[in-house]
Amino acid sequence: MDGVTALLRAKRPDVLAFEGESLGKQLQRRRRELGLKQAEVAALLGCHPKSVMWWEQDERLPADRLYPAIISHLGYEPWPEPVTLAEKLRAERLRRGLSRKRAAEMIGVDEGTLWWWESGRWTPRQNAIKGKIDAFLDR
Repeated sequence: MDGVTALLRAKRPDVLAFEGESLGKQLQRRRRELGLKQAEVAALLGCHPKSVMWWEQDERLPADRLYPAIISHLGYEPWPEPVTLAEKLRAERLRRGLSRKRAAEMIGVDEGTLWWWESGRWTPRQNAIKGKIDAFLDR
């Protein structure tokens, strides 16, 4: 008995494929809006094409130094408006593309202390440090 050959065609809804607010989904949506390939986005951002693939799949996060280029590429910051001191510190550090170590040096504390502050587990207590934090956040 001969089988029947059928060809089925359907378009995959792009909206469903790129739903979500993760950084990876935001990057994927922007790339698609611009009609770019991952390698082209990588060239714009100054990274390896595999990096873009991993980010879009939400498998890895970009290096801190790449966030200024990512913000420029997206046209906005890919996180909600920072409210807490922890969120403000992390957002400002990433806006500038600074490593935690470099940002800690600029504030005048060690890297571990800044990590604790960014995690929201500690808050700075000394007025001298608070002034340095304010200067860092105000640029």
